[in-house]
Amino acid sequence: MNIRERLIVSLDFEQDQEALSLVDTLGQEVVFYKVGMQLYYHYGASLVQQLKKKGKMIFLDLKLHDIPNTIVSALRSLRILEVDFINMHTL
Repeated sequence: MNIRERLIVSLDFEQDQEALSLVDTLGQEVVFYKVGMQLYYHYGASLVQQLKKKGKMIFLDLKLHDIPNTIVSALRSLRILEVDFINMHTL
């Protein structure tokens, strides 16, 4: 991981256009972004795909927590997004 990949900028916005505006403003200076529940539940995979098309790395912060089989199924569904990190809570 290079030094520019160590900084993860959080996209905690109400609207996708606010998030994308910040990404455009930061340009190539930032390569890694966090997409949380607020944006993902509203805009879904399309927002993640837009960021990936811009060459950005993604931490998908959905705080997955459920029984193991459900988490495995959720992760299988999300793998098509090719994000760099996903977090989950385990017991």
